[in-house]
Amino acid sequence: MRFSIPGEVLEALQRLNDAGHEAYLVGGCVRDDYLGIPPYDFDICTSAYPDEIINCFLHEKRIEVGKVHGTIGVILNNIQIEITTYRKDGPYPDNRHPEYISFTRSLAEDLKRRDFTMNALAWHPSSGIIDLFGGREDCDRGIIRCIGSPAMRFSEDALRILRALRFASTFSFCVEKAAAFAMYEKKDLLKHISAERIASELNKLMVGARPADVFFQFPRILFEVLPLLEPMYHCPQRSVFHSYDVWEHTLRALDKTPSELAVRWAILLHDSGKPHTVTYDPDGTTHFRGHQRVSVRIARETMKALKQSKTLTDEVCLLVAHHDDRIGPDNLLSWISKLGSESFFKLMQVQRADLLAHAPHVAERVDNHDALVNRAEELINSGACLTLNDLNIDGRTLIENGFQPGPFLGETLNHLLDRVVNGFEKNDKQTLLSLAIKRLEEYNKRNNNINL
Repeated sequence: MRFSIPGEVLEALQRLNDAGHEAYLVGGCVRDDYLGIPPYDFDICTSAYPDEIINCFLHEKRIEVGKVHGTIGVILNNIQIEITTYRKDGPYPDNRHPEYISFTRSLAEDLKRRDFTMNALAWHPSSGIIDLFGGREDCDRGIIRCIGSPAMRFSEDALRILRALRFASTFSFCVEKAAAFAMYEKKDLLKHISAERIASELNKLMVGARPADVFFQFPRILFEVLPLLEPMYHCPQRSVFHSYDVWEHTLRALDKTPSELAVRWAILLHDSGKPHTVTYDPDGTTHFRGHQRVSVRIARETMKALKQSKTLTDEVCLLVAHHDDRIGPDNLLSWISKLGSESFFKLMQVQRADLLAHAPHVAERVDNHDALVNRAEELINSGACLTLNDLNIDGRTLIENGFQPGPFLGETLNHLLDRVVNGFEKNDKQTLLSLAIKRLEEYNKRNNNINL
């Protein structure tokens, strides 16, 4: 292995070997190490049956909930190591889980049930890498190849279709031709997969090195799990501002984003409302008035269908809602204050990617955009007033000057912040206090008139 292996993992291997059992590191950790990527999750497969594994670690804390499937979790020095018995899988009636499994003493039997050749690599300190299916060569060539029949592999577990796409994005690999054909042939089986598992694979795919290329090559598979995006495919954009249809524009924008999950989801969904709002001039020019609102609705429905977290969903919808809004030198502070610095800069990443995917003469404006981002960073670093905490007046001061705790107090503080952020007032305590007292007097006068 190129990278160091935790001593606890080596100890687990040694204990199994000392008891007369085979034991190997297997799967992703071996693959990643071979590719020059530091592994972070070490799994062991062994010829030992579950009770034999337990006997090797009688005095250690163990997690045995996976025992029926051959997996025992062992805790060594607070590090959890999953140790799994070699096994063979029975038929997959639900296209996700084997109807039954059977344990085996054969490493080859265990490896041949796995999905892709690159994931069927095993390693032991004395033997090095065990590669029975050409996984190293496929890694060297950047190819995702199934073990055995691709159609059978994807029929057994349809989630493997999305795993293939995820690995293609993560490692910049290509899917082997026969596997790609089988993925399209079996894509309808994805309906058997839970939303949570689909979301997990898509999220990993989205933050990979090349999600746009994967979606460009396999759009119909994506639409199988994200059906609300399909109308974007070949939806025309005929105007002086665009060079590509909605789908190609979206993928070109996606290619320009940083590896930030919310930003990439927002870009994928930012124009999803356009096919539903398109109108045509007599000369064929397209318009998409109100598409932002429809895109937010589609974004929320999509994220909800995937059972994504509320935090991620709200963040994506916020970015989609504002992706077309004008941000300039005159309202920069207002936008930072409104969104908060973190969401503001993510919105600027969305707008930058969107800009670069327009027609060339529009994309040229990116220098102005970048200058605006630099200016925002300068304002934040200078300590500009952006939040209530930055105001040189607080609720306690207002209460000391006649305000009562309640909604009007909060409204007044927000009003003062708005005045400062938009440049109408200086962030000066006495100035703000005078403005607040005047507002309180007007408020009390209105209430007295109502009571009369």
